[in-house]
Order: sequence, then structure tokens, then C-alpha cells
Amino acid sequence: MPINKPNVLKDIDAYPVLTEEVGFPPSPVSRPAGTPAGPPSTGLGQIASKAIADVLGWKLKDGDPKGFIGALTQSFTLTDIEGHVESKWTPRTYAVQSDLSGGITGAQASLYTRGKEAGDQCLPLIEGLYTLNTEADPEDVTAVKAVTKSQISELVGELGMLGGPRITRVNQYFTLLLGGTFPVPTYQNANVTPTDPDQVGGTLGKLRDVLGLNLTGQDFVNTVEDEQNLSNYRLVSDYITSLAQSWVNNLDYFNLNSTTVFYGTQLVLLSRQLSVVAESVDEVRFTLDSVFIGPAERQTLKINFSGDPPMFLEDLFNWFQSFATIEGPQLITDGGKFAVQNTFYPVVTRLLRMLKDVYSSSALNPGLPAGFYTARVQRSLHQLGDELQNLANMAQPIRHDVTAEPEIVLATTVTRIDPPTVSMAKLKQHYNAGKDLRLVVFGSGFNAPPPVNSVTLLAGAAAVPSRQTYFRSQGCLVASFNPLALSVGVYDVTVVNADQTSAKLQGGFSVTLV
Repeated sequence: MPINKPNVLKDIDAYPVLTEEVGFPPSPVSRPAGTPAGPPSTGLGQIASKAIADVLGWKLKDGDPKGFIGALTQSFTLTDIEGHVESKWTPRTYAVQSDLSGGITGAQASLYTRGKEAGDQCLPLIEGLYTLNTEADPEDVTAVKAVTKSQISELVGELGMLGGPRITRVNQYFTLLLGGTFPVPTYQNANVTPTDPDQVGGTLGKLRDVLGLNLTGQDFVNTVEDEQNLSNYRLVSDYITSLAQSWVNNLDYFNLNSTTVFYGTQLVLLSRQLSVVAESVDEVRFTLDSVFIGPAERQTLKINFSGDPPMFLEDLFNWFQSFATIEGPQLITDGGKFAVQNTFYPVVTRLLRMLKDVYSSSALNPGLPAGFYTARVQRSLHQLGDELQNLANMAQPIRHDVTAEPEIVLATTVTRIDPPTVSMAKLKQHYNAGKDLRLVVFGSGFNAPPPVNSVTLLAGAAAVPSRQTYFRSQGCLVASFNPLALSVGVYDVTVVNADQTSAKLQGGFSVTLV
């Protein structure tokens, strides 16, 4: 938003900058009238709740015993030893519960399990390694072994990070362990090379050379015990190179821009973003307070919207806040992926559209106080909009289509297409990436297996058949199309089954210029 500098100077003079203490509980500025000043006291219950949350890596919630039991089970391992039970705590970095009951699942769970096993096996083996080279400096041996163990521990901890590992950090530790001439591939399904323990570089290569454990370049093995020592090093090397290969095979799932996400990991990110949205609402309220638009006045300011009935400003903020703290988390907890796709995501997009009407069109709301249009208020509103957009982007890939139980005989129908509209810019992106455009066709009575070109897009006399059609169910097909074959216009969607039954949805799909 362009800012008029003279107006900014005028705003500073008219609306002084207010400050408040930062920290929790809220500062004295926000303390209700009559509350004594001075440092807030922390009750024993708050201290205990925080300690439990830190140990379990999970936020306590009333009425959620299932989530508490899950966090407790994942945080402690119980073992029967000589007639008594011993418990072992898993640090919170590895705990798998979040505020929305998400955590380490899917590809990350597989990688972390393998990494944890590799760490548990490798660390004792490294500790037991001894040098076969009589000229090796004992201090060098101790240092290299310590660094190797530290790097493996940090790598395993990163793989178990709640919300997904940071790709750059994992790549960094694999490079440190396996060598600067051993760049970990940054794309999925690449081949990790070299994997020969006698050729790997980095810390593992340094450990091998210092201890005299290179089978092809050094000949220090004299006894069976020496050969076992050599074998132990090779086991460590094989564990790490195998883990590196698993990492690159699953790399795409941890890219924050990926459209292929695992629900448990994405719930952690959604939980974080919901907290950010709630904080942004408080920041907007604070900036409005600073220009003398207080809580009482906000309850009387009517806001008009382009496609919705008017609403009081504070009621809109209350909706934002309750959705971010109560409604949204409850939807995800109770309804899973189906709730995210069919309720959570539509509500977020509606709130975002309403907020844009608040700050994008002064013509809709000409009677608001002058302080509402100051730079500080507008910036806070735009920031809230950005956080809502980020929340929508995180929720959009999470999908689960629930189709009705198929009957023995169903009439062939086409009810809707997803997505119903695609821009030419999107088609160009598909073409540049070497990908077909995929459309999901919903209806009933679809046959399995369908013909290759069983879905056709028809605009006037121009027909664009599908390149390939995938059968999901009697109510769902996925059809791929050549993006170059489509142009701007409205298309009828026709499905032809293998038994030649067919159905058409008139105007079901369109291509727009932008």
C-alpha cells in the first residue's frame, strides 16, 4: 500500500505512539481496572502445566484424555527389568503430538524410525572403535570420535523435529558426515554415491583414516579382533549412507512448497499458523487502540462487504479470534481431512475475502474514523491478511473426498469438476514443468477400467480428449490433458464408459486468461 509521507508525519503528531510491556501474562496496560500493579504471580498450577507440556511436547487441553495418553505414550518408553519397570524419556524434539493431535507421521515417521535405530546402533559402535595405527595421536582419535557421535545425534534429532525436518540442516549434516565432495542430492530419488566405506569422505572418512580402518589403502588388521573392529566401522558407514539414500528418496515431502503433504506433519504447521493468526488479531486491536478506536467504539463501527451482509468491526475480530483458537482446531480434531477440505478451508477463504473488503475499498466504508486509515492500522490489517492467506495455503493441499456407497447399478452422471477453472498462466506452468493438467471428475456410474480417452472437453467444434484416465471409484475419475491443447473458453465435460454409456456436464470447465 503506498504511503503518503506528509500524512505519516501528521499521523505521528495526531496519534502518539503507544508502548506496552512485552511478556506473559499481559502487561499492565491490558490489566483490567482495579487489578493491583506489580509483577504478576504465577500459580503452582501454571508452573506444573508448563512443566508437563515441556516434558510431553504437547499443549494440555481440557477434555482431551486421548491426546494426553498419546503424548505420554510417545514421550516415555517402559521396560520390564528384573521385576521392576524402568521408564526412559524421549526428549520433546522427538515427541509426536501437537496441539491438533498431529505430529511425526508418514515419510517423516519412517525416516525418524530408521534414523533413531541407526543412532542407537552407531553411537556404541563408534565408542568401542580403537585405532589400528600405532602412530595415531590419542587426542585426535578422541576428538574425531566425539565429533562423529555429535553429528549423528544432531542429524537424528533434526529428522524427528516436530513439523518436519529442515532440509538445509539435514543436508548439511549428511555433507559433514560423508564429505564435502559428497554433496547430498537436493532432488527426490537421486542416487547417493559413493557408498563404499573405503571411499566416503567427511567425518566418517576422517575417522576411518585416523583409526587405520581403510581396507583397501591400509593393512593394519592382524587379528580377528582387529577385523571385528574394522567391521564395526563399516557397519556405521553403511547405516549412514543407507539413511542418506532414504532421505533423498523422501525429500519432496519435506519441501514447504510441496503439494504432497502428510496430514500429521501438516497439522503441526496449521497449529502454529492458527496461533499466529490469533496474535495478529490482537496486534490489529492494539493499533486501533493507539489511534483512539477502542473496544467500545469498535462494537459500533458497521463494516460493509461487497458480497456479505454488514457486520460490526469487533464482531468480525471476534470471529477471527474464535476461529483461530476454538472453532478451527475443533473442526480439524473432530472431522480430520474431510473437515479441512469442506469447512476449515472455505471458512478461512471467506474470512480472508471479508478482511480484504475492510482495507481494500474505502468506498464501501466511507464513514470510518480517520485513525482507521493511518499507516500503522492499515499495515496491521494487511499483516493479518497475509497470515490468513498463509493459513489457507497450508490447508488447501489437504483433501479427502467422501463418496456415497455405490449401488449395484448407477446411472452415469457428471456432477462437478475439480478444479472448475484454470488460468492460461497455470497451464503454462504445467507445460514448463513437463506435466499434464489433471482434472478430478465427480459423478456416478463410472466403469473400471475406463478407456484412455474416456473424458473429453468440448468447446464449440473443438474437442480435447484426455491423454489418460484413472479410475478412483464409481463416483470419481482423474483425467490428464495436454495443457497446450486448451485455450480460453468454456468447455462441456463428457465421460464415455467402456460399455459406451455416457454423461455430459454442460459448461463444467473453463479456461480463463488470468
